[in-house]
Amino acid sequence: MRITNLPTDLLRTFVTVVEVEGFTRAADILGRTQPAITLQVQRLERLVGHKLIVRVGKEVSLTEQGESLAVYARQILRLNDLAIAHFEPPTKGTLVRIGLPVDYAVDLLQSKLTKVIKDNPTLHIEIRCDLSKNLLELLHKNEIDIAVALFEGDDQQFLFQHWQEEPTWVGPAGFDLPKNTAIPLVVHPHGCVYRDRMTTALKLAGLQWRIAFSSPGIGALQKAINDGLGFSCLTEPTLKQGIRSLSAADGLPTLEPLHIGLFARQAQIGSAGYTIIDQIEQTFVKRSATPAK
Repeated sequence: MRITNLPTDLLRTFVTVVEVEGFTRAADILGRTQPAITLQVQRLERLVGHKLIVRVGKEVSLTEQGESLAVYARQILRLNDLAIAHFEPPTKGTLVRIGLPVDYAVDLLQSKLTKVIKDNPTLHIEIRCDLSKNLLELLHKNEIDIAVALFEGDDQQFLFQHWQEEPTWVGPAGFDLPKNTAIPLVVHPHGCVYRDRMTTALKLAGLQWRIAFSSPGIGALQKAINDGLGFSCLTEPTLKQGIRSLSAADGLPTLEPLHIGLFARQAQIGSAGYTIIDQIEQTFVKRSATPAK
């Protein structure tokens, strides 16, 4: 049986082209000519026996086989870069810009990243908390390097790892769902995936609703639910005492699963970025988040 080895230089070129969405920009980053980048991608395609990237004018997109290889390529490059970093002195003053979704930032991830900051005093970390939609826009504009964000499952450009969460209808303890009237909802502003899940499910079920409370902060939403202002949907990490879970038995429709992605500009994060990625991954694994298939 012949074993095909995938050279890391070809994989790095492939991932960089995917991330910057172009051969010319990838050439600038990697210090090569555009024809050389094209030849490297073609060589990788010959090795795996499949077309990986389709070019239409200046636009590039991944084939189905390209999407699959991108997942493996990111992991291979991660191990390669971590191995090299083990034998090199740490780079002082490295800046890593991280985006965290408001629902996960406070309780689940922020404390982990605080530990990284304390353990690595020469590492400069900037953390921004926002709605997932805004974080992904910042990532695409190269204003952050790493992001944890809810997404619809079709964004492969910077996707490093992903998990699936089951959202749960929640309400204040001791309050029942109102009958023959619009359901009061406690929500994040427009653009929030949770909000879209709720309103879509209620619409398909033929149920009426109204926005009773809106805030970008998860703490404000949790308090509003506890205070009895309305109902919402949360995931397990954000359930608090005094908030009860609801189900179809309470007259509410089933909510579609949520996709949570770990996104990174792998062409520029370096070993410091992988330290942060490891902490984020370990956090999800420890709380038994289900890897998406």
